[in-house]
Amino acid sequence: MLKNEKYSSWAGSSLRTRYFPKSRIGHGLISIAPWINIVLLLFFFLLIDRKFVMDPGILVDLPKTQIVQGSPFGMTAVVLSIKGMVKGEREEIVFFDDVRYKLKQEDQKRRLQKAFSARVKEGEESVLVIQADRSVSHGTVVDLMNMAMAAGVDKVNIAVKP
Repeated sequence: MLKNEKYSSWAGSSLRTRYFPKSRIGHGLISIAPWINIVLLLFFFLLIDRKFVMDPGILVDLPKTQIVQGSPFGMTAVVLSIKGMVKGEREEIVFFDDVRYKLKQEDQKRRLQKAFSARVKEGEESVLVIQADRSVSHGTVVDLMNMAMAAGVDKVNIAVKP
């Protein structure tokens, strides 16, 4: 074996030459840098990810005590869920100001929203009470809340019909 400062050679066994550098730059602090970059990138993605993701829905601030408050008597919408014509299908009916509205029909939805708008008085706080039985779908209650908001209702009180 021939040994030089930079080379070592196995002249007798093969023609390969190996290089043995004196300083190994690739080892030490520089080899840690890519790992630190990956950790920092993951940290920033996790930090930023929480702020931009929002679940759709309605934000409700719950009171600190038990819910015993009510609203003054006024606008009340009673929602009932009945069996539809097709087996297993349910249909929601809303009673507002002694008028029945079927929510599956778009023209009756528009009439209900106009009825909400007609009851809202300018300069007064308007509160709508939605009384629904337990079989009414959540989507129906949210649709009624959206119609009330579009009509100018200030507050909505959701109650369970006994």
